[in-house]
Amino acid sequence: MKRIYYDKGLIVETEGLRFMFDPRANADFQRVELVLVTHGHSDHVSGLVKASGDVRVGASRITHEITKLVRERAERNMLENTILLGREFGIEEDEFSVRAYDAGHCMGSLQFKIDTGEQLIGYTGDINFCKSMTERKADVMDCEILVMEATYGSEEYVFPDREEVYSDVLDYVEDAVSDGIPTILAGYSLGKCQELTRLISRGLGYEVLVSEQIFEFNRIFERFKYPLGKYLCFNSEEGREVLEEGGCVILIPQPVLRENAPERMMKSLNLRTQPRIAVCSGWAVNRSFQFSMRRAYGVDAVFPLSSHADFNQLLDYVRAVEPSQVYTTFGNPVSLAKHIKRKLKIKAQPVVNRRQQTLEAYTVNQEPQITIKKKEDREDEEST
Repeated sequence: MKRIYYDKGLIVETEGLRFMFDPRANADFQRVELVLVTHGHSDHVSGLVKASGDVRVGASRITHEITKLVRERAERNMLENTILLGREFGIEEDEFSVRAYDAGHCMGSLQFKIDTGEQLIGYTGDINFCKSMTERKADVMDCEILVMEATYGSEEYVFPDREEVYSDVLDYVEDAVSDGIPTILAGYSLGKCQELTRLISRGLGYEVLVSEQIFEFNRIFERFKYPLGKYLCFNSEEGREVLEEGGCVILIPQPVLRENAPERMMKSLNLRTQPRIAVCSGWAVNRSFQFSMRRAYGVDAVFPLSSHADFNQLLDYVRAVEPSQVYTTFGNPVSLAKHIKRKLKIKAQPVVNRRQQTLEAYTVNQEPQITIKKKEDREDEEST
């Protein structure tokens, strides 16, 4: 029996083996041969926060460091049974092997390919299929079955050229700072804010002020990769001095934004002038997202800077891999699967829940089988 389904983590069962990818909170690690973690974002490692120390985990060294940081805050010992993986370091066992590939999403992000001797199964997690200021373009895996993210798997999500977005961000920052106005850029602490730190520091030569969490992630990035440029924690003595001077660039985690954000940030950072605030997110290509950001938080700019592949890049990635079967997960899986079948003529099926059909149902039959769920089944899925 070979199955692929979602149950507080992506589960692949094949050849008598059970693998879990990117576990969520309260994930069940029983009977799992190996847990593979693609990167350190909370929605991909939350299941490891309270996991027992003997859970067998495969992850990059950077992701392992981030997980240690999270477990320390939760007063948990580090995971003793972690296998550090990378492009040069895989796992070779009698029943299977695992090879890691760069994902291009954020520092330490990986893709995984499992070879059971019978099948080559690839899992992308989140990927970025173009080069950024801080990450290389995602590697292309050679696999027969591809399980891939579908965050921006809809035709409406096509991003502008990255260099164009970089230029727009730099112009926005320079205009405000030259007028003595503090400028705040909001993005995810892990990934986006390392990219923004390097962009502002290299592009404008400014010293960037960052939150404590971003400061920690910047330090991890520099420990394992290379310098990001000039930055300070805005809660440090030196950082507070820069804040008092006026025009400066500040990076904050996007989730801290609240209603009337400019007024709130002015008070919390003790700024003399109300700041300008911009959000950096791939969702910004959607006009309703732009409108909601402006209305809900009072930001005055939104830039479509993403650490994910857009719709076209996801299709380009599938073209490059040339798998016989694709499974799409998270975000827009139904839309992406439909376009893969129509545009690329490759069998594709969204992964929805733990009642997913067997792999044979999709790899043997020409068309995927569809199960009509009872009302109680749908309600049970929505609660997981």
